[in-house]
Amino acid sequence: MRSIVVQATSAISTTIVAFSAIGAAPAIAQTRVTSLEELRHELAAGDLITVVTSAGQPVAGRLVRLGAVDLDVRLVNRRTPRELGPRDLTIPITAIQSIERPRDSARDGAKIGAGIGAAYGAAMFVHALVIDRNEMDEWAPFYAGATAISLILLIARSSRARS
Repeated sequence: MRSIVVQATSAISTTIVAFSAIGAAPAIAQTRVTSLEELRHELAAGDLITVVTSAGQPVAGRLVRLGAVDLDVRLVNRRTPRELGPRDLTIPITAIQSIERPRDSARDGAKIGAGIGAAYGAAMFVHALVIDRNEMDEWAPFYAGATAISLILLIARSSRARS
């Protein structure tokens, strides 16, 4: 009887971890944006971007403003000694061929790690619950706390990435 419970618990734990890994988004991916609203969701002021105009000229800089018909980019290339202050360039949305934004690998890694930690904590909680329900007061706070901390980190990283 005990071996059946252990096998069932192992199968459930493995299934939870596998589905968590399958549902995770790729860390490095190109997002195809088809509307201005999706573009607003993907970009935020201060993001480092490279805009390729329809003339084929790349412009690298930080996004200052994303308007309804154009966007402002503060150029990051070197200025001549005569040019003082930041150089901003306004690019019409209709003149944009593509926009590239490098992903923050540390932030993506933290989100993936928090997701894996939450899934592992939940799987361990279920595993321990099936094996040792009588002494739940000894181990449950640790597993529940670790899972909660991982979930909080995951939610915080996800909301910070969207804003």
